Amino acid sequence: MTENARMPPVPQYLDEITRHTKAFSDAVRAAGHATPVPSCPDWTVRDLADHLGGVHRWCTVTVGNPGTKLKRRGATAPPMPDDEAEVSLWLLEGAAALTQAIRDAGEDTLVGGFGTMVPVSFWARRQCHETLVHRADAERAAGRPLLADVDPVIAADAVDEHLAMVAMGASRREGLRADGATLHLHATDEGLGDAGEWVVTLGADGPTIERAHRKSDTAVRGPARALLTVLTNRESPEVAGVDVLGAPDLLTLWREHGGV
Repeated sequence: MTENARMPPVPQYLDEITRHTKAFSDAVRAAGHATPVPSCPDWTVRDLADHLGGVHRWCTVTVGNPGTKLKRRGATAPPMPDDEAEVSLWLLEGAAALTQAIRDAGEDTLVGGFGTMVPVSFWARRQCHETLVHRADAERAAGRPLLADVDPVIAADAVDEHLAMVAMGASRREGLRADGATLHLHATDEGLGDAGEWVVTLGADGPTIERAHRKSDTAVRGPARALLTVLTNRESPEVAGVDVLGAPDLLTLWREHGGV
């Protein structure tokens, strides 16, 4: 992750997981299970719900086994109910089990992560943002505004984590290699300060991320919520209402190769 002095505390992440799971389940119910998810072209809303509920339960098992490697995702227990009316409760129970497991484990306890051991606090943050982005998927399928009530601090932190994760996987993203072209991202929400600004440099080995404010080849300005939905390909810049200054092809490049 990039250096983030304003990273929220673990209890806030846990509250956000609960809150956004509730909003997710509301959007799932409003959309209907058979509705396609535009931002996940191969999935219906039912597939999306099964995925998020399964991820919460898989992470619960991982957090509950300190000192062991990351558990492979397997069969979800209990599986998602066939009855649509029961799915909201299943989703909320999964989120409740996850947040309780994180509390019980203690945020500094080491558990399996992506290729290494990580503190439980890593998963609090990761699952908060996983839930947030899939909430946007469900809301888009339901025809609702995306993440309308999200805390700008949480949205900016989700942008920060997204950028760091893409940079971490640079070896798998050859499309994000360039000759040093720069992309400046600026979250315009009041009070964020340097917690809402990044410069992405696309080098020969892939992207590098730093917190900075300086002239770049492309600048993207807008609320943190909108930056998140644009960078992760949940909304177009035009729909999200962000301003793109300079060479728009750099943002397009990021959305094509780093937006998933």
